[in-house]
Amino acid sequence: MTEELFKQLPLFLSLGSVCLCVVILILQLNQRKRTDINLTEVKSQLRSVTKLHNSLKKQFVELRTASINMGHRLVDVNEQQQNTADRISELEFADADSRLYSRANKLVKLGAGINELMEECELPKAEAELMMSLQSKLSGKESIPPLRPNKKEL
Repeated sequence: MTEELFKQLPLFLSLGSVCLCVVILILQLNQRKRTDINLTEVKSQLRSVTKLHNSLKKQFVELRTASINMGHRLVDVNEQQQNTADRISELEFADADSRLYSRANKLVKLGAGINELMEECELPKAEAELMMSLQSKLSGKESIPPLRPNKKEL
């Protein structure tokens, strides 16, 4: 009986090898199937990430452009502000007489008298009286005479 077993040993070994190969082949096919599924999932994720990356890249370009434009606008506004400040300074120091008359006008509006105008603004009496008269006419307390006389008055 052992002799018969030895004679059939190559057959058993061959059958065992074939079974082992079939099992290994089945395992390899299952592994391949899982790998294909994982590869499909990874490709899908890669497409999603690529779309997100492209979207973020576009947003970044838009933000960068907006930031550059905002910087240019800020420079323009800063220049305008500086020009306005310079112009105000020029106007403040341009004419000392106009500052005196502006101050005199404010004093008249606050109810200052002729003597006070003459002292505070260093105006002659005639100019102080003129300022008082103009202010009362502008405020409606006195009527303003017409520039041309009416035909009836002639």
